[in-house]
Amino acid sequence: MKPVGAADLDAMLRDLPAMAEYVSEDDIAALRQAIGEQEDVDRQNLEMNETAVLLEYRSGGLDGVTVEARHIETQFANARIFSMAASDVLRICQRANGGPGRYRSNEAAFDNIAVSLYAFSQVSERGEVQAATRNDRDFRARSLTLRCEPYMPADELDQFVSASFE
Repeated sequence: MKPVGAADLDAMLRDLPAMAEYVSEDDIAALRQAIGEQEDVDRQNLEMNETAVLLEYRSGGLDGVTVEARHIETQFANARIFSMAASDVLRICQRANGGPGRYRSNEAAFDNIAVSLYAFSQVSERGEVQAATRNDRDFRARSLTLRCEPYMPADELDQFVSASFE
């Protein structure tokens, strides 16, 4: 795994176009500074415009960025994902991924694009995957994580089911 350093921050922001629009130059400078100062930290909450962005570090560099539904302007594939129906977001990620996602509990993982979604779906005890609705208990807690590499811990892979939303 190649960790991302401060020099690669702009490329990561381009992968989430709305974040690049939403984040000011001061916030980008703060992200760069945080990356440089927190190389030994596993996780860090960075407060930006009264909402937090979670930065995850691995091997001394930035490895992932998590944004929550409070970042309403966040876009993926030119779509404001926190303003859309969860089923539409799952379809967008599936198309970008080039195939079905992996699901467990309320987590969806799209390995080819190294994106994880939380609270956009729910897996029943029978292994059936359903898109979340606005009435679901944790719908407001939705989040998107963009990583350098997909989240695939070997000891957890058997907990996921594959499903398609096309």
